[in-house]
Amino acid sequence: MQKLDRVNRSIVYIKKIDYLLGPLLLKIAAALKKRKIPEKSSSKLNSDSIRSILIVRPGGIGDAALLLPSIKILKKLNPSITIDVLCEKRNQGIFYNSPFVSRLLDYREIKAIAALFKTRYDLIVDTEQSHFLTSVLVSLMKSGLKVGFDTVGRGSTYQIAVPYSHEEYEVTSFFNLFSSAISDWPTSFEWDFPYVFPNDKERRKVAELVSGYKNLVCIFPGASISQRRWPSTKWAQVASFLHKNGFQPLLIGAGAEDHICRDISRKAKHCTLNLCGFLSLTETAALFEKSKLLISTDSGILHLAVICNTPTVSLFGPGIAAKWAPRGNVHVVINKSFTCSPCTKFGETPPCPINARCIKQIEVAEVEKAVLKLLNQ
Repeated sequence: MQKLDRVNRSIVYIKKIDYLLGPLLLKIAAALKKRKIPEKSSSKLNSDSIRSILIVRPGGIGDAALLLPSIKILKKLNPSITIDVLCEKRNQGIFYNSPFVSRLLDYREIKAIAALFKTRYDLIVDTEQSHFLTSVLVSLMKSGLKVGFDTVGRGSTYQIAVPYSHEEYEVTSFFNLFSSAISDWPTSFEWDFPYVFPNDKERRKVAELVSGYKNLVCIFPGASISQRRWPSTKWAQVASFLHKNGFQPLLIGAGAEDHICRDISRKAKHCTLNLCGFLSLTETAALFEKSKLLISTDSGILHLAVICNTPTVSLFGPGIAAKWAPRGNVHVVINKSFTCSPCTKFGETPPCPINARCIKQIEVAEVEKAVLKLLNQ
């Protein structure tokens, strides 16, 4: 996670370019390719006939994490398949060490984009939900059956355009996207852990950092969107509660969370172990292997814990719980369900006129109760 905060400004720039130029570029690309793009198709490919596939996955950590289960299914259906993933630096770490991924390509590097046009793909799956630039890129590629979500006018790019619902768990949305293109895809989704594979060096580093500590409970207090953050005073109370009950609270995050974690540690009278800025994503996964629980905001780290099969307590406010909240009896979701929430759509959260009460009014006692419920299971 140390490197993630370095790209935050470029993320803003990419979104602005996409917003300002994306629709126009998509129209131009569609016009140029109008005579060459095959008719809309309902024809699916059998997995045995797919030699190579390109999966387009820009964006954040959470989307990448929740995509991995579908990538694993694909690799199990056809172990010889070559799977390239076009992603960003901020989410590449999810795919490191993965036995399911053949090659990672950087969405922002010209050389990587050029490499795409030199490779013949049998299937191209654009997993982006709303931005235009990925659909422009896919529209210009000559080979492969093209599949993607039918959102904000992007459906014209693909031979198979799949409806997208904000009320459907994101794991399921990705699962259904692949199902629309692959004839022997499973009829229903089932978890099949593990999905993330820390190496021995990463596990040794984590073991050294937590040596002498037991009953580890991780806390991730950050969020890329400020309205999703819970007050540090409340986090400190939860940390103190954990410590008093025989558990060791660990603070995790990237550089962007450093000041938050320091504040929590100070307010909790330094009963926490602050590992903020010390761990990569795969090292964080190695930490989850040793942890009893993660307490988190609606964040990419939450979804990393889910695919690591780590129990979670998650705090939801502006975000769409139906789309992003973890499922299952090892996860507890706390959501005040204000009439004005969720207000986030396609990753964009508008300014809040009531100071994000939906998240800030979650009580410490609610979190403590949820924590004890899972720890006592």
